[in-house]
Parts: sequence; structure tokens; C-alpha cells
Amino acid sequence: MDITERIKQERGQDTIAGILPGAASPSVADVARSFGLLDSPECYEEIDAVEAARVLENVLHRDMAYKIEIMPISLARELSGQFIAAFTDSDARFFTNGEWGRSTWALGVGWTPVTSATFDAGVLVVSDQRVGCVWCMDED
Repeated sequence: MDITERIKQERGQDTIAGILPGAASPSVADVARSFGLLDSPECYEEIDAVEAARVLENVLHRDMAYKIEIMPISLARELSGQFIAAFTDSDARFFTNGEWGRSTWALGVGWTPVTSATFDAGVLVVSDQRVGCVWCMDED
């Protein structure tokens, strides 16, 4: 089972996860559209790989609505690390839509919804070699 299938199995049905072949100079809007997310570039903020791993760890570990544990933190960290490790290309760029799990998170949670779910957050990866997405959605 590849890492994206494992993430979907562990996190549940309201999770989009996949890795696709890249294209020459893909944009974040192109990648978002590929995974069924809102394709407005202003919804996404670029972050580094370390912060991307923290975002994924956070949204995999706990429900965004009620902070209920979905999986142990050790498993969330393992899955997050494996997904990020699939993008060791020097040109890989990471994007998210808000504060979930970021260093600015202590100031409060804010985000720009990119699905019809009440809560959504995740990471898009853009590179010439491959593109990827792990996006979690929760309802209150």
C-alpha cells in the first residue's frame, strides 16, 4: 500500500490524498484543481517542508472541529514524514490554506476554505517531477 492510500485508510473517508506525475511548471492552482480543491491561488500560502510536515501531522492526529484524536501522534508523524519524503526534489514547493499546525497557530486558527466542508486543511506539493496532496475535511 502506498503512503497516500495508507493516509486515506488511517484518516478516513473525508481525506483526499494522492501523488501524480508532474508537468512542466505546474502552478498551485493546477495542482489544487487536479485534486478537486478550489483553484484560486490566493487561497494558498507557501510554506517550507518542515512546516508542511507539522501541518499534516496536526490534521492527521486530531479532528479539526472537536480536537478528538483520530490516530496516535506517533502514527501521524510517521505518515506525514513519509509523504513529505516522497518530494525530495529540489524544486518541490509546499502550500497550505491556513494556520493548522503552523508556527503561527498559537495566535489562533484561521484558514481559507477550499472545499465545501466546515473545516478543511492540508498540504499541496508542486514540483516538475510530481505533484501531491493530502487534504483533510471535518464537519462540526
